[in-house]
Parts: sequence; C-alpha cells; structure tokens
Amino acid sequence: MKASFTVDEEGHDQSNLDADPESLLQEFVDYIKQMKVVMLEDLAAHFNLKTQEAIDRVNDLQNMGQLTGVIDDRGKFIYITMDEMESVAKFIKQRGRVSITELAESSNKLINLNPDNNETLQRKLNAKNEQDSSE
Repeated sequence: MKASFTVDEEGHDQSNLDADPESLLQEFVDYIKQMKVVMLEDLAAHFNLKTQEAIDRVNDLQNMGQLTGVIDDRGKFIYITMDEMESVAKFIKQRGRVSITELAESSNKLINLNPDNNETLQRKLNAKNEQDSSE
C-alpha cells in the first residue's frame, strides 16, 4: 500500500525565514498592543503560527515584561497598559475593600477595550495589499 504513494515535494511552514526574528517579535508585540483585544486563534493565524505557539509566545512575553494583560476563558488576550493597571490599583487603594462586581464596573471605565481598531486594520490591509501586488 505504501508503495502506491509517492512524495514529489514537501511543504513547509509559511514562516518568513528571511526576516529578522527581533523585528518579527516586535511586530507581534505591536500588533497586540494596537488591537488591544485579540482572539488567540486569530493572532496565530495572522502570524502563521499554531494557536498553542501564539499562546506560548504571549505567556513568554508576559513573563519577560514586554506585555501585560490577561487571557480570558474564551481565548482572548486583553492587553492592559501600565497606566491602566495603575489606575485600577489606585481605585482599589482609594476604596479599600472592593467586590468583584465593583472592580469589574470600574475596570470597564478605567481600561479602554475599544481603541480605534478600524484604522489599524485598514492600515494592515493596505500594507498587505501593497506587498501582494509587488510580488
């Protein structure tokens, strides 16, 4: 049975092997910071990674201190700036004991989860279209 199959060519991951790893890492971080809230599956697809690889990278970047945020139970990474963290900490210090409900309500006001992603997405699409047309 095996003899009836032949392998003419093998595929490979579509990772950009020619690009500088540091610039790719910076692009990964910048993308997360610009989008603010990213589905980890979408992040992986955008950078041609497996979902688990994207999760591992996000966790590693958090451990290194290059990203701050949380991964929710639905597979989203929510990037939180240091200023936003400080404002939440200030709220807790001012109030003393707070309930989870109070913290969630104040976090919705203190953390901007909806940056102007339309502009960011449009910029990325334009850059991709320019790259595709030049190839």
